[in-house]
Amino acid sequence: MTEIAARLTRPIRRLSWPATIALFLAFLLAAAGVYTLARALSFRNAVLPGITVASVDVGGLSAAEAQAKIETRLEPRLNRPVRVSVGEGSFVVRPDQIWSLDAAATEQRAYQAGRESAQARLGALLAPFAFGKDVEPVLDLRPAERRKLQTILDGATDRPVNATLEMDGTQVVVEPGRTGTEVDVDTLLDSIRSVALLGAGAVSADVQTVQPSITTDEARAIALQAETVVAAPVGVRFRHKRVGALAPADLAALIRFERDAGTYRVALDDEGLRDALLPLVKARTKDPVDAGFKVVGKRVRVVKARPGTTLDTGRAQAAVLAAALEPGVRIAPIALTKLPADFTTKEAKALGIHKRISTFTTDMGESSANRIWNVHLLGDYLDGTIVKAGQTFSYNKEVGPRTVERGFREGQMIFGGVLIPSIGGGVCQTATTVFNAAFEAGLPIKQRTNHSFYISHYPLGRDATVSWGGPDLVFKNDLEHAVLIKVTYTDSTFTVSFYGTRQGRKVVSTTSSPTSYTQPKLQYAVDPSAAPNSLTTTSAGGPGFDVNVHRKVFQDGKLLRE
Repeated sequence: MTEIAARLTRPIRRLSWPATIALFLAFLLAAAGVYTLARALSFRNAVLPGITVASVDVGGLSAAEAQAKIETRLEPRLNRPVRVSVGEGSFVVRPDQIWSLDAAATEQRAYQAGRESAQARLGALLAPFAFGKDVEPVLDLRPAERRKLQTILDGATDRPVNATLEMDGTQVVVEPGRTGTEVDVDTLLDSIRSVALLGAGAVSADVQTVQPSITTDEARAIALQAETVVAAPVGVRFRHKRVGALAPADLAALIRFERDAGTYRVALDDEGLRDALLPLVKARTKDPVDAGFKVVGKRVRVVKARPGTTLDTGRAQAAVLAAALEPGVRIAPIALTKLPADFTTKEAKALGIHKRISTFTTDMGESSANRIWNVHLLGDYLDGTIVKAGQTFSYNKEVGPRTVERGFREGQMIFGGVLIPSIGGGVCQTATTVFNAAFEAGLPIKQRTNHSFYISHYPLGRDATVSWGGPDLVFKNDLEHAVLIKVTYTDSTFTVSFYGTRQGRKVVSTTSSPTSYTQPKLQYAVDPSAAPNSLTTTSAGGPGFDVNVHRKVFQDGKLLRE
C-alpha cells in the first residue's frame, strides 16, 4: 500500500515547448488534409475554383452549369459587330459568322484546367487566387468565312507587281516592278477574336509593305543577258562542220523569259528552236517505226518497233545559250538523239495478240464498182484496229463520216424501205461482217440494228445496218487480252478476222426458219435525183417475216451468256 500511495502522489510531467509545437503542427496538417480532401471531393465533378473562360468565372460549376454560363456570356460578345480598319478604309465583320462557339468543348477545357498535375490541383483547391487560370474558349473557324475575309483584304490592299521583260525586235524592254501592301489574314483573325471576346468593337489591321518577288534591278540584270544573246549571230556546227547560223533577229524571236527560283532566266523556245535548226540536219534524221502485227496463217507475230533520230533540242538550247552568253567564239554544236516509236515492241507484246479467235466472210452480191470501192475503203479504215481488254468498239467512231472528201463514192442506201443513191453505199456490208466476227468470238453486242428488209447475201437474222448520225454497231471486248481486227477482201468477198488470245470460249448458235409472214404495204420515199412531180415505181415489194437467232457463249465449259 505504501508503494502504491507513493506512485499516486508523484507529480505529473509537463510537455516541453518543442513537443507542444510539433503536436500543434501535426494537428494543423491533419486538419488541412481533411479540408483538402473535402474540397477535392466537392469539386470532383465541377470546374476548379479560380478558373475563368474569357474572364467569365466558371469555378465550382458543374458541366451543364458551366456550359450554360459560357453560352450566355460569350455568345452576345460574338454577336456584336467588329469594325476592321485597313489603311484609310474599313469594313464590318460578325465574329459569330466567322467562328462557331463550341460550348461543350470549352467546358471540358475549363474542367481540365488546374488538373495537369497533383501540385497544380492542390494549388487550385487551396489558393485559387494565386493558381487561377483564364481559359481560351473553343471557337471553330469556318473556312468559307476565312476565304471571304481574305478576298475583302485583297480588295483593300495593293498586290505587288513584278518587274517584267519582253522583246521588241532585238531590244529588251523592262517594265518596272511596284511595291504593294498586304494584311496577314491569320494575324487579323487573332485580333478580331481577341477584341470580340473582350467585348470591344473595333480592330486595326496591320498593313505591311510587300516588295515584288522580282524587282526592277533583278529584271535589268536579266535584260543584260538577253542583250548579250542578240548582240551577234550564233553559228551552228553539226559533226564538226558549220551548217548554218542564227541571226540576231532569229535569236530575239526565240528568247523567252521564264520564271526560275523566284526570278527570271533567259531561255529559248523549244518548238521555235527545233523549227529553226531541224532543217539543217533533216537529211541525217529518220522517222521511228511503230511496232506492228503480221498475220501468218492463223497466228500473229509482233513486228518490232524501230526508233528514229531527231534533233536533240535540249542540248541545242544549252549549246546556243552557252555560245551566246559565254566569252569566246559564238559557235553552237548540235547533235541528234533517238526518237522512240509511239507504239513500242513491249507495248505490242503486252496486248496478248497471238492467234485467230474468230473470222467471218460475206459475199458482195450484185455490187457496182462504186460500192466495191467503198467496201474496200472501209476495210482499209478498219484493218489493224485494236480493241483493248475492257474497251468498247463503236463502228461509227472507228470509221468516221463517209464523205467525198474522205474518198467515198456514191452507192446506195436503204431509206423508207427502198434503195436510194447515197455517198458511202456498201457500209453495211462491212458492219455486218464485223458484227458476225464479234458474234462468233462470243463478245457482248451492245448495239446492233437490222436492215429494213431482208438481204439474201447476208446471214439470215444476222445483218447489221449503220449510218453516220444514226444506227451504230457497238460491242465490248470482255476478254482478258486485246483484239486485233484484220480485214481482207476481193471484188466478191469481204472477210473480217479477230486475233487475240484464246480464252476457252465456245459459241453455239441456231437460226430458226422464217415465220409470221406479212404482206408488204405501199410505201413512198423521196428520191432527190428524180424529176420534180414525178412518181416512179421501183419494186413490187415482197413479204416480210420473223426469224430468231439464238446464241449461247460458253467459257471453259460453263455458260457465260445466252
